[in-house]
Amino acid sequence: MTLESRLFAAARWGFSSRRRMSLRRAVLAAAGIAAGVAALIIVIGVMGGLQKGYIDSILEISSFHLRVSSPEPLGQSSLSALRSIQGVRSALRFKETQVLAIGPSGSTMSLSLRAFEPGSEAFDPGLAAALGLTGGEKLPPSMGLNLGKEAAAALGADPGSKIRLFGMRQTEDEGVVPVSLEVGVESLFASGYYEFDSSMAFLSFEEKEAFDQLFGASDWLVGIKLDRRFDVQRMGAAIGAALGPGDWELVSWREYNRSFFGALRTEKTVMMLLISLIFVVVGINIFHAMRRNIAGKMADIAVIKSFGASDADVRSIFVLDGLSVGLSGALVGAASGLLTAYNINPIVEALSKLSKALAALLRWIGLSSPGGDYRLFSPAHYYIDRIPVSISGGELAFIAMLAVASTGIAAFAAARRVSEASPSEVFRNE
Repeated sequence: MTLESRLFAAARWGFSSRRRMSLRRAVLAAAGIAAGVAALIIVIGVMGGLQKGYIDSILEISSFHLRVSSPEPLGQSSLSALRSIQGVRSALRFKETQVLAIGPSGSTMSLSLRAFEPGSEAFDPGLAAALGLTGGEKLPPSMGLNLGKEAAAALGADPGSKIRLFGMRQTEDEGVVPVSLEVGVESLFASGYYEFDSSMAFLSFEEKEAFDQLFGASDWLVGIKLDRRFDVQRMGAAIGAALGPGDWELVSWREYNRSFFGALRTEKTVMMLLISLIFVVVGINIFHAMRRNIAGKMADIAVIKSFGASDADVRSIFVLDGLSVGLSGALVGAASGLLTAYNINPIVEALSKLSKALAALLRWIGLSSPGGDYRLFSPAHYYIDRIPVSISGGELAFIAMLAVASTGIAAFAAARRVSEASPSEVFRNE
């Protein structure tokens, strides 16, 4: 049989309007595939958007793309050499330590405290933007702390108030000595990510007492950001050549965040596998529906085989039928899933307005009490004001291929029954 004749037979048996049962089966199967593809795209897109936003914030605020650590500070000539390397976006010198903070309300919490050189917002504009600082704000402030807004709320601190910091310093004569000092809160930052807003604070090298007391035992660090974060191996070699031999260590963002990023990857993989079970269910339904379809077409199959078609030729007709169902469902599902995913925020806003209007109607007829926040993502319960979406072309292609493969495999498994259609026996029975 030629390919044209197989395609004609597949369309005739699977999508012919004259055969309403076959058409209904094909439409329902394609709708199931479309629903699965759309659901998987929406879920993976939202999860990918949340993960991408968080990873970008980690790299911008916390880990940088590359870190150089050394016991002694790198000189300005070394920093200038790093900043002049093609592909290096910024290089920022700092120190970090952990302290215990007590606020005016008497509450305590642990803070990740970092000390930057004055004017760091000019050396690393991306960091200032990720912290939500406007053009006029300095990073770090000339005096006092720049504190996360959630940490400030937990400590009961406002700009102008003072908090007490407890840390450790190490000296050759006294060993490890506890340190306690008061530092004023100069300003607040809001990065949009709770982990950073609730646990980080920044101060300047010019806060001499706090810097000397709290950071004396900490290594010097240089946070480096690249134009392309995945180019860490080549850029690491260039940075090593620029710094020359010395007592320093270079760590990439992959190593620094290995366990966390591995957990995110595992979470996304497991979620994709769980939602992909819908394709298994649809594939099983297609398998049983096609077996019934083949049983009802034994006479037609016998006629085709009597004209010289082999079992493989007839099986290919049903496989093409299944693949066409999967392909049509994948195309419809991909289009609807992408359309929904990239317009999910207007959809959420429309649902919020609808719920608010319904609540107003219930209050008007006396079935509900006044008040309440009817937004789906209310700031009282969530730390996001919009849903980010990010899905790659590879993920989209994998989802579509998975949908088509499930129907093709189900059709191939069901089509093995065509070997039971012997022309002589079917004609004898007829």
